Amino acid sequence: MSIFLEVITIEHKSEHVLEYDLSTKPNFSAPKIYTAKGNLSKRWYVYFSFRDSITKKLVRMKNIYGKTNNY
Repeated sequence: MSIFLEVITIEHKSEHVLEYDLSTKPNFSAPKIYTAKGNLSKRWYVYFSFRDSITKKLVRMKNIYGKTNNY
């Protein structure tokens, strides 16, 4: 029974370390497309966020516009 308890304790410690490891936060968010619910008369754009090296928080980039509405 003590071997079983030891294995559970080791497994719990390894999960605890992985779950709260802050160094694994991504530096960028996945890019997303704003489609205006399919309305081509409105401007579509791509947006994403990046991690600021000083504050360590995600900061949203300016919208990236293309020529998708022109076609």
